[in-house]
Amino acid sequence: MKKIFQNFAILIYVFLTNLFLIFGYAYMTIRRANSKETYESLKQKFAQNFSSSSQNKKIIWIHAASIGETYSGLSVARFILKHNTKICILFTTTTLSSAKILENNANERVIHQFLPLDVKIFVKRFLNHWSPVLSIFMESEIWPNFYLELERRHIPLYLLNARLSDKSFKRWNKLKILADRIFSIPKLISCQDNDTYNRYKQLGQSNIRLCENIKYANTPLKTNKAEYEYLKKILEKKFIYIAASVHEKETELFFVLHKKILDKHPNTVCIFAPRHSETCSKMISLLDADAHSWSYLPNNDLKPDNKFLIINEVGILGTYFELSQIAVIGGSFDTIGGHNPIEAIQKNCIVLHGENIQNFSDIYESLDKLKCSFLTKDADSIMQKIEDYICQPNKKQDTLKNINTIISKKKVLIENEILDILNLELGKIK
Repeated sequence: MKKIFQNFAILIYVFLTNLFLIFGYAYMTIRRANSKETYESLKQKFAQNFSSSSQNKKIIWIHAASIGETYSGLSVARFILKHNTKICILFTTTTLSSAKILENNANERVIHQFLPLDVKIFVKRFLNHWSPVLSIFMESEIWPNFYLELERRHIPLYLLNARLSDKSFKRWNKLKILADRIFSIPKLISCQDNDTYNRYKQLGQSNIRLCENIKYANTPLKTNKAEYEYLKKILEKKFIYIAASVHEKETELFFVLHKKILDKHPNTVCIFAPRHSETCSKMISLLDADAHSWSYLPNNDLKPDNKFLIINEVGILGTYFELSQIAVIGGSFDTIGGHNPIEAIQKNCIVLHGENIQNFSDIYESLDKLKCSFLTKDADSIMQKIEDYICQPNKKQDTLKNINTIISKKKVLIENEILDILNLELGKIK
């Protein structure tokens, strides 16, 4: 009886995804008109215009949706390529920004494509063309038609660095019959935190394992050396902190914070990295109203008296993390749930965060215990922590030792875990 209900649920899902095509072309065309798609991404999402590989190598397919997942997927890809020279990686993403990351990390053994929509005809066309010997989906990428077709073709599937939010868990829990069928397909669901592990367990899954977060093994964000040296010279002897991944509702908090810091420590510079363009616009309106001196980054003609610098491009955070002594991570002072702090600590930033860190609770808990990151609740507590490091410069060295220790240890653990997870499949491919 259970199998009948599962098949019925799958039929409904297939019907609904096919139904999407009635207005899907129009929807995707609108996205292209709004610069959210390109001609290439549009074609590939409809399973057309595939690339071809001239290399006579077997293909492992890695899929990652957006920026954070893409960096983790690249870490897995590099590790696989290092251990097996007979393999080529097909790397699929869904956003233009994540595709840009692949472009910036070009490798002749990595082919990038946009993932087709999860429509049965597109799924079959995609897999007929590429025929991967192994598939790896990153974090929260769950596409039933792809999962089912991979199973039908006996192509092993792994879900690595898996993350299942409370919202997603509640949705899947209402569809438990379908969830039980789909989540049983991966050979392993490697969970990045305790919450995810427990949620999959409540959904009845036994193919789960709690592992280290792969983000610890990611290659640190790139630093533009010319930009770094230029700003280092211009901002010499200034204390620099970065407000990273800030959301619109947090804008006023950071505006008030910087005003307070400047009143007591006028030699302080804030680098502001908004998560979205509307956050940037709101901050500029506040700064202009208060006549603060500010400028965009990158900027080849920066004035030494600029005390507030707004990052105006995507994908260049590495340079500004490296310039900064402290990173205050946004998304944690609103109900967003926080953002990944690992990119900051990899650049030797001391991390400050708010109370809303449910998206990365295990990471923050671990970093807080090791005094690599610190909980702050409002502008006053953030300022107090920043003042500690302004007034006691030597205090940073102990924190940096903790940061370097945790990064090196976790990186080794992650590489061993990935090798253990993939060893059976890689052994078959050799």
